[in-house]
Amino acid sequence: MNIKNGLAMWHYPHRSTIENVEFFTKCGFDILSLHRAQLTDSVLSADNGASLARVLKDNGRTITVHGALPISHAKEDVRDYMRNILNIADWQKRYGLIEILSFDVLDPIRDDMRGYIDFALDKVPDCKIAVEDFGLNDNELAQIEHLRGNDRFGYLIDIGHMNIRLTGKPAVDLTLFRNCGFEGELAEKPGYEQFLAAFRSKTFPIFEIHLHNNNGIDDMHYFLEDGVLDIGIIAKVLKEIKYSGIVTIESAPGYMFKCFGNEADERMIKTFRYWKEIIDSTVLN
Repeated sequence: MNIKNGLAMWHYPHRSTIENVEFFTKCGFDILSLHRAQLTDSVLSADNGASLARVLKDNGRTITVHGALPISHAKEDVRDYMRNILNIADWQKRYGLIEILSFDVLDPIRDDMRGYIDFALDKVPDCKIAVEDFGLNDNELAQIEHLRGNDRFGYLIDIGHMNIRLTGKPAVDLTLFRNCGFEGELAEKPGYEQFLAAFRSKTFPIFEIHLHNNNGIDDMHYFLEDGVLDIGIIAKVLKEIKYSGIVTIESAPGYMFKCFGNEADERMIKTFRYWKEIIDSTVLN
């Protein structure tokens, strides 16, 4: 297996995006993840877009980009989405630094998102396209069936969200948290067998993982050493399936819980070391 360790950089607003690239590269992250707005805000200024590309190349880093498909089927929302995709495509054509472009799929478009994902695949070259928390039922799988065998399309798996789904008692009434038969046996506290079954149930390749912790009920985006999920279970599952992809820590200091500035930096460095120690020391029997 060959894992790249990444970080979701959109929770560290006390530095600019470029400063975050330099800071977290020094912390040892192999790849960095930007929110779509971070990239498109830079792209809209030619100077900023070039500066971002230069600092990534100088530090020997590439990026993943995470955003959302249209927030509804309304014409203005679709138009905004297409404009963002074309801006990202232009930057990617110039610099080729995006490895994965991933998307949340919000409730209002879950009935039919195929045209939007096809648009991204068509317009943004030389990167993989992933959907998060999708393919959870027969209707959703039918929407992406035409992409089976396309080596550019796959999944982003959010471990915190999966943990909530596997408990079968989510407090948030969103589609991505509702019970899902494709993810294996439900359990009061999901363990190795439940997570392994959930990963093995996925019928498309897994390109990226978002990793964070919670209480098993609420989407808290805690640091890895906090919460009820034993992160060692996830490391063991990834070793078992021989996962070769990106693991992006998506803890959310300052957004989901109070933690800002230097404290957020220190906790992120601590949680990254915690993850590295676990994944490096995990050995299958």
